[in-house]
Amino acid sequence: MNGAYQLTPLQDASPGMVLGEVLRDEKGNVLLAQGVVLTEGMLASLARHGVEILPILVASPAAPPIDAARVQERLDHVFRKHERGSNDDWATTILRQYVEDFRLQREVQR
Repeated sequence: MNGAYQLTPLQDASPGMVLGEVLRDEKGNVLLAQGVVLTEGMLASLARHGVEILPILVASPAAPPIDAARVQERLDHVFRKHERGSNDDWATTILRQYVEDFRLQREVQR
């Protein structure tokens, strides 16, 4: 997780926020790992440990929509030696289907 984060005062933090960096105490001991989703109990515990600032993950902008036609063009190029829909090579057919499902962010059919 290499997202951007902002330093947020503990009193402004709320449950459900995500840490953008590892949180350490003044001695360098890890209190919470990067990517942890904060809970009320964690926030209370951090206050008892004297933590005042939290590196809160900033939501990244939404990804652009997937262009299915462009994905198919690219897969046609990558699998150019294997005609789409051909059952001559079952392993390549399955591989192409998995890559296509991944790139189009579809649920993998098993």
